[in-house]
Amino acid sequence: MGTAIYTGVTGLQTHQRRMDVIAANIANVNTPGYRAARALFQDLFSQTLEGGRGPVDGFGGSNPVQIGLGVQLGTVDTIHTQGSLQTTGNNSDLAIQGTGFFVLSDGSSLYYTRDGSFTLNALGQLIDPATGMRVQGYLADETGEVNVSAVPTDLEVPVGGTSIVRATEQVMVRGNLDSRAVAGDTVQRRANVFDSLGTPRELLTTFEKIPQVNVGGTNYNAWSYIVEYTNGDTPPVTTQTGEGVVLFDEEGNYFDEGTLVGGVFTARPAGAPEVSVPLAAFGALDSYPDTPFEFEIDFSSVTELASDSDATVTNQDGFARGTLESFNIARDGTINGVFSNGLTRVIGQIALASFANVGGLERDGSNLFRDTPSSGTPQIGLPNTGGRGQVSGGVLEGSNVDLGTEFSNMIVTQRGFQANARTITTADTLLQETVNLVR
Repeated sequence: MGTAIYTGVTGLQTHQRRMDVIAANIANVNTPGYRAARALFQDLFSQTLEGGRGPVDGFGGSNPVQIGLGVQLGTVDTIHTQGSLQTTGNNSDLAIQGTGFFVLSDGSSLYYTRDGSFTLNALGQLIDPATGMRVQGYLADETGEVNVSAVPTDLEVPVGGTSIVRATEQVMVRGNLDSRAVAGDTVQRRANVFDSLGTPRELLTTFEKIPQVNVGGTNYNAWSYIVEYTNGDTPPVTTQTGEGVVLFDEEGNYFDEGTLVGGVFTARPAGAPEVSVPLAAFGALDSYPDTPFEFEIDFSSVTELASDSDATVTNQDGFARGTLESFNIARDGTINGVFSNGLTRVIGQIALASFANVGGLERDGSNLFRDTPSSGTPQIGLPNTGGRGQVSGGVLEGSNVDLGTEFSNMIVTQRGFQANARTITTADTLLQETVNLVR
């Protein structure tokens, strides 16, 4: 009977532990990225009253006779199922759809979390505001290229502190050059482009109607053009920075562009610039851009029809200085910076970690996990690779606690606790009756 009492005590203890686990789950039902836990029981050693015996001669044998000595807590597992996603609209909030973990650093150790409620600190670093730990990833260079083979480092998104310019590399001309024009008629157009410092430079393009040009035995209608740049010197100096010929077929469609020397037309090689502004053309400056300042002109959208000339520069890919105003994060973890001049550029890319055994991770508080020998070495890489899952910006992952399951487990646990308590009281009654036999 004494054994029954102690067996009942083990039942009370283990059911209390299970209730502790259930209480922690319910308490964290609204904790972002929280992972529910479950308690599993195992029986204790059994007292063997008689061992099993095999058949001998006419005896058929017997099974072991054992009495269990109670129950123990076998394990508390962490359940790593996907939590529900909640839209927040905050660009720095992140959620993972998959099995990966965000990687955080305190400067000496790495930690892992599913809670993506991040923010930017005063230095523009992406951090976990609850712990101050910095989110790890891969930074992009000045061209927006990310070196994914580098060691992950602190991610920085310096809103308002980063400037970007883009020198013009491509100019698009659209419109029409009047086919009714006669040789010698001209059309002038002015357009602004941007050098490597983001300085606008006004160029004057003069189109002149010329006689037909023969190419491979076929005559084509033609317009020559000259591009000039006038600097800000006193007096200003004008420099010719480009020239060429644009050819059209008999239907007024663009045919080709190139140079005309001695009546021989040579098509311009692909990628060769139509305009090249040398250093001397800029005149007297205290700061000079990258020279020669070169770019291509695309005439493929120009026609030569019987209509007024309206050919003009409709687009160029250069931009003046712009500062980082905002950012967004793509599904592959790419952080795209949006600048005030309309440009976008990759700033960095989020790193995620995966583990061979996520159940082996150790909770460290503040929604953090640490790796252990049981979890295996973290495999850190890019989202959407290695089974790490994809990242969603402006979204948080909620707790994966299921209240219905927890309430059901609570009822079962309560009944189990009550039953074990009844075992103790019943065994105590039997002991009391035994004591009463002495009277």
